[in-house]
Amino acid sequence: MVENMLELADEGDAGREDVGCGILYAVLRDSAYKIKRLAKAEREAHSKKG
Repeated sequence: MVENMLELADEGDAGREDVGCGILYAVLRDSAYKIKRLAKAEREAHSKKG
């Protein structure tokens, strides 16, 4: 899911026509990185529990 979000942000940013779209794609990209970081932390926490 995160990789799809990043790909969409990259594609959209490359073809955008105004600043508003750029902001939207930046928010999408930022959200993807946050989800990725949170998922990694959860995976590590569960791994430590056994």
